[in-house]
Amino acid sequence: MQQLQQTVEQCFVLAEQYYQRPFARPQVILSQRISKVAGSANLSQWRLRFNAHFYAQDCEDFLRHTVPHEVAHLICHALYGRVKPHGKEWQSIMLKVFNCPPQTTHHYSLSEMPIKSFSYRCACQQHQLGVRRHNKVLKGTQYCCKRCREILVFNQN
Repeated sequence: MQQLQQTVEQCFVLAEQYYQRPFARPQVILSQRISKVAGSANLSQWRLRFNAHFYAQDCEDFLRHTVPHEVAHLICHALYGRVKPHGKEWQSIMLKVFNCPPQTTHHYSLSEMPIKSFSYRCACQQHQLGVRRHNKVLKGTQYCCKRCREILVFNQN
C-alpha cells in the first residue's frame, strides 16, 4: 500500500509542476472487492480505489499505467470540470504530464478471479453476464446479441 500511495503522490507532484498549481490529495483505497475494474476515480468524493488483485498480479505495470490513469481523471476534473471521461483533456494529461499512452482498458488476467456470472441465451449462442448486468436485467434492461441481434434471455436452470 505504501508503494501505491507514493506513486499517487508522485503523479500529483508531476501534475503540480506541469500546471504550476496545487491539487488536493485524494483518499486512496486498495479494495479487496472482486471486480473486473483495475481502478476507479470518484470525482465527487475525491477518492481513488484500486483493485488489490490486479495490483498483486503485476505491481510494476499497475504503478506505471493504472495509477496515472486514475490520477489523470482527478486532475482532469480539477482543471476542466465535467468532461468526457477519456476525452481529449484526459488524454492530454496522460501524454503530456505522465508520459503514458492514454489507454482506456487494462490487460490484466481475469482467469483467476472468482467472478459470479449468469447464463443467458439468444438464437445463436450462450452468453455470460456479470452480476451488475444481470441485476439490470432484473430491473428491466434488455441486452441484445451482437451477432444475431436477438434479446438475451436468462437461463433459469
